[in-house]
Amino acid sequence: MVEIKHLSVSVNNPEKAAKALAEVTSGNAEAFISRNMPGAWVCIWDEKANHLVEFLPNEYLMHSTEYGADFKKLEFKQNFNSTHFQLEVKTPLKDIKTIADKFGLAHKFRPSRGGPLYDVWFEEQLLVEFVSNEIRSLIKQNNLSI
Repeated sequence: MVEIKHLSVSVNNPEKAAKALAEVTSGNAEAFISRNMPGAWVCIWDEKANHLVEFLPNEYLMHSTEYGADFKKLEFKQNFNSTHFQLEVKTPLKDIKTIADKFGLAHKFRPSRGGPLYDVWFEEQLLVEFVSNEIRSLIKQNNLSI
């Protein structure tokens, strides 16, 4: 079995993305403290197990150094990444919709083309796909084919 411990994604608004994901997944949103990269945030589910998503500001680039990975500020904001990941959640679909609306995030049910799942666009270049038994059951309820 493979277990993803954490992942890092670049976004325009790290705080908003971390807070929205934390709310949907019952995580905790916190500022990510870095000595040379202000503005990063994390959504943490289990700090000891390192289960988290880091949201990095678009104007920083992770790069290799002799000491390991570090961050450097770019002269411009990156706008060329395209990131998505899928999370299995227990959050009721009505709550996902309410939270997405609260944060002004585009969202919709996707019955096919990888679905059934529920798409929430945290930013133009960041999609989080949510799956659950409830979301999978929408196919049967609506007699939709995958």
